[in-house]
Amino acid sequence: MTDTTTSPADGRSLPITLTQHLADMLWHTGTTSTQILREQRDRFESDPALPDPDDPIFAQSYMRWCRTAADAVLLLAYEQAAGHTATMLWDLDQDERVVLSTRVDD
Repeated sequence: MTDTTTSPADGRSLPITLTQHLADMLWHTGTTSTQILREQRDRFESDPALPDPDDPIFAQSYMRWCRTAADAVLLLAYEQAAGHTATMLWDLDQDERVVLSTRVDD
């Protein structure tokens, strides 16, 4: 039997479509207060390949907790595609990923 599915070649992206409604299903808790990030900075690990969460651009931002890394990666991609600056953190206390985005509205 021949596999007729189409998959991206190595190094290529997989185009998907996320609406705001679907993107909102990827996170369960959010806050516009980044005070927790400033006061408990050692609680959050960041990826040096992503934007620095300590950059002043994130002074007014929204933190959204995601249950899985896959949810966080999708939400990060959605935020960036929507024109917002975003980065991803790992909340060591909750063992969950957090997307930090300059989009502050729900």
